[in-house]
Amino acid sequence: MSNADTMIWCCPTCHSSLDLVDTDLRCKSCQVRYPVIHDIPDLRVTLECWIDLDEDRERAREAADRVARDGLESAIRHIFRSSRGMNEKKADYRTRQVLAGVEKCQSQCSDWLQPALEANGVILEIGCGPGQLLAAAATRNCEVAGVDVSMEWLVIARHLIEHYGGSPKLAAGFAERLPIADGLVAAIVSLDVIEHVGDQNAYVNELRRVLRPGGFFALSTPNRYSLSPEPHVNVWGVGYLPRSLQARYVKFVRNQSYTFTRLLSVRDTKRLFSGPKGFEARIVFPVIPEQEISNFTTSKKRLALIYNWLVDIPLVKLFLPFFGAYYRVLGNIKN
Repeated sequence: MSNADTMIWCCPTCHSSLDLVDTDLRCKSCQVRYPVIHDIPDLRVTLECWIDLDEDRERAREAADRVARDGLESAIRHIFRSSRGMNEKKADYRTRQVLAGVEKCQSQCSDWLQPALEANGVILEIGCGPGQLLAAAATRNCEVAGVDVSMEWLVIARHLIEHYGGSPKLAAGFAERLPIADGLVAAIVSLDVIEHVGDQNAYVNELRRVLRPGGFFALSTPNRYSLSPEPHVNVWGVGYLPRSLQARYVKFVRNQSYTFTRLLSVRDTKRLFSGPKGFEARIVFPVIPEQEISNFTTSKKRLALIYNWLVDIPLVKLFLPFFGAYYRVLGNIKN
């Protein structure tokens, strides 16, 4: 990577600038060195998380080799088969979802995410995954950057963004320790991320730190109190239980771990964005997009259509925090 590519990133610990030294980045202040894999800097610090950093770096190198050898689609399918343990049928389905996700994101860019794309400056996606939103934004000549905890997915994101004509600026990092200088970012998008962050208060503080005054942010997250199954484990009623019982309940019903997932209620989110942090935020319960409904089973499709009808009824909106499927948090940093 070039020195110009490093300018957007900073040390996640002390926020000082970085120098390119051999094949690594080095903090000018605390002298910590960070490896660079496939032109993507690994700016993750030591935090408790769901991913093994050493294994992830090895998988990232393997993903880069596989893209070069077999192509992008094959590399994505291999990640779902090997790293995520899916069978062939499910891996094929999820691979098609990733590749089709750019078109879905282009639709969102013309809708509720349009204020982010109209921001004059860097648009940062926190939790960019395989990069569909950044690829969609790149087609509009936006200056985009992405941070994700998974270096493996960032390798995919790099190639996907390049395929759509973008010049990716990507780094591995934690949402609660962003490797971005203060006030550098014009807009932040972070979809289905806050529920997986270990320290959600630190995550919100980081949004405030890196956004410039007047900067726009857009988040989405599943609602804790939802009548639909918990989307990560497909278990009904998880959010209505006390947090101390949720993991045991999921283990009993599905025999799955339920760590590093903490869904927020509307009240929880309002508390995070209130106080002296300087946010002007509003919470919106949107309808389920037709594009998603088309992939549902017949019974689930029927329920989704009923839900969309209810969302538009003014009186029902008062009760959406207690049964709505998911919500968005939109707003700005006060000038």
